[in-house]
Amino acid sequence: MDPEIKKVPRQANDQFLMMACDGIWDCVTSEEGIQQMREALTKRKQTEQISASIEGLFDRIIATDILASGGVGTDNMTCILIEFKK
Repeated sequence: MDPEIKKVPRQANDQFLMMACDGIWDCVTSEEGIQQMREALTKRKQTEQISASIEGLFDRIIATDILASGGVGTDNMTCILIEFKK
């Protein structure tokens, strides 16, 4: 399977870059994942680690019942989030 790669010029209002494995994208679309991360980053406290936002995403999409999930939310989940400072 080939990775999905897209070149996009940076914009002045870009907040972050999110790179994640297919275990994430099997559960949410890229638009949903970005929206959830944007909301989590907006709500987080200044002292809170960015990893807490990623953990929140994982908590929402990980399968709670492996047998009933049909495999969705049971794959490896890896996410790297790079926040752009202004």
